[in-house]
Amino acid sequence: MKQMNFKILGGVVTYNPEIPRFKENLKTLVNQVDKLYVFDNGSKNIEDIESVLNHYSDNIILCKKKKNIGIAYALKSIMDYANKNRFNWVLSVDQDSVLDSKLVSEYKKCIRNYSNDDIGMLTCLIKDRNFKDSSAEKQEEQLKEVPICITSAAFTNVKNYFSTVGYDSNLFIDLVDTDICLTLREKNFKIFRINYLGIYHEIGHGENKKILWKDVIVHNSSTFREYYMARNSIILQKKHPRLYPRKTMLNGLALNFLIITLFENKKLKRLSNFFRGIKDGRR
Repeated sequence: MKQMNFKILGGVVTYNPEIPRFKENLKTLVNQVDKLYVFDNGSKNIEDIESVLNHYSDNIILCKKKKNIGIAYALKSIMDYANKNRFNWVLSVDQDSVLDSKLVSEYKKCIRNYSNDDIGMLTCLIKDRNFKDSSAEKQEEQLKEVPICITSAAFTNVKNYFSTVGYDSNLFIDLVDTDICLTLREKNFKIFRINYLGIYHEIGHGENKKILWKDVIVHNSSTFREYYMARNSIILQKKHPRLYPRKTMLNGLALNFLIITLFENKKLKRLSNFFRGIKDGRR
């Protein structure tokens, strides 16, 4: 029988968040979920985080770690908590994202109008504060199947998630969202995007650039992430050879190399991490 009453857990992973943005995030999040689980990855400003959380109801769980053990482990922990406490859906939100106040209502409406029980994850249209990505900001269909989605604003079906091996803690950070989407699809669950602008998001301090005729996004993220982007691209290709073929991986690595070389700062450090990631991924 199809589930019509949803018990929803909100999940946020924090790591040295900008407190004003974190407050803005919580303002729209806490009213849309039944309980909020905050997983802190060793933030230096943990006292500020606790102070912010104390202004809200006691319906918030804070799990504190002494060091950064990765986004993948944190998301896996959030899903485990949801399963043990019988939540039906998990709304995961990045610490620097701000949700539309009606997003969960739109997700519920979609689920109630959908006849099958094969939804692995829902996502929505996304507006990035720094740059324009037309593919993520508009669509004609009310419900569109997509190959992958980002973690922020993802609405994950707990039951269907636990039909898979779940998040891969070994990935640590970067491509964690791609991996879980591919994992769900390999179990014949679907990733759908609703036709609703539900989140204002920010990845690093990104900007639009162009390589010849191709539009690209330069994220200007931390230099250490170049290692994980490269390493995890290769790991994903090994894990998901059908859905993430070798050609896709090579094209992605080549594009990242060009973006670093042409546009990023601290090029030598980034390239060093990039090639070290390739080496470790192959090994």
